[in-house]
Amino acid sequence: MLLKFKTPDIYRNRLIWHLIFWVSYLLFYTISTSSYYPSYSFLRMLKQFLITMPVDMIAAYLTVYLLIPKFLYKQKYLIFVFLFLISAFVVILIQRLILIYITYPVFYPDNTSEISLLKMNYVYSFFNIYAIAGIFASIKLLKLWFKNQQINRKLEKEKLEAELKFLKAQIHPHFLFNTLNNLYALTIDKSDLAPEVVIKLSDLLDYMLYDCNSSKILLEKEIKLLNDYLELEKIRYGNNLRVDFQISGSIKGKEIAPLLLLPFLENSFKHGLSSTIYNVWIRINLSVSNNVLNLKIENSKSSKTIKKDGSFTEGIGLKNVRRRLDLIYPGKYKLEVNDGGDVFIIDLTIELDKIAEDENSMYSSR
Repeated sequence: MLLKFKTPDIYRNRLIWHLIFWVSYLLFYTISTSSYYPSYSFLRMLKQFLITMPVDMIAAYLTVYLLIPKFLYKQKYLIFVFLFLISAFVVILIQRLILIYITYPVFYPDNTSEISLLKMNYVYSFFNIYAIAGIFASIKLLKLWFKNQQINRKLEKEKLEAELKFLKAQIHPHFLFNTLNNLYALTIDKSDLAPEVVIKLSDLLDYMLYDCNSSKILLEKEIKLLNDYLELEKIRYGNNLRVDFQISGSIKGKEIAPLLLLPFLENSFKHGLSSTIYNVWIRINLSVSNNVLNLKIENSKSSKTIKKDGSFTEGIGLKNVRRRLDLIYPGKYKLEVNDGGDVFIIDLTIELDKIAEDENSMYSSR
């Protein structure tokens, strides 16, 4: 049984493009020369250049596919220059021998005495041969540069995606740790609110395990996460916590990176509200206008959390979310964090993405 090997499409296409290149070069050179020398017919010039064109092809392929990748790419510059000069001398010598023993005897029999190896014009022969090799090499190098640019962009994208996954993964343990601590305190007190916390926690875990796998999520779902989180905190604080959560503008059809807003809410409870048990409050204003989201969170602070020097240092959570904003919304967000002594304020503005109406209808029907 005979095995048939098919040429891959990539090699077949490459062969076609190379044929097109050399045929175009041959026709251009023949037409331009026969036009410059009217006494020489097109067919005569075509035959003449068909004889010498293999020399041009040898020079081009030897330089582009052997010398450049083997030595120039590997920064072996001296070896490259040495071998290039040697190969150029050999190629020029071959061309002159073809002219002396084939071209002139066949096409110019009366002028054979005008050419010899001793009358060789090396400079003219070099540019005559390596002009086309230079064009060939330029095309190859431009193609390689474009390919490397694509690879670099792909690697950069993969790097950013990996960093985003890492940053997002850091949120989960911190959030779960706080919530489980709340649940533990309720179970110690044998509170009837413990089952409700379990249900809320289940909803939050469902959101983090499934919805957060997407790069973007509906803003409505992210707001529901904030409300669920607030409900859990209300259970922990009871009547000692006053929450004012205002939403304005159209949130329908808007998308946002998942778990992007929650860290700001967590930060308010961790660094502000959690340090005192009585008379704590938090105000949240979320508005959307012209596809721009603004989130402003203000919360009370106890005197224990006010630094003596009045300075504020961002914690890991805020540094984490700021880095995510840099990666996901570069140049499209503004974040201000103000420590006013007895009040802590976070002001975030983001230019959101909008999904098509049919996609929004699909999500809403779920």
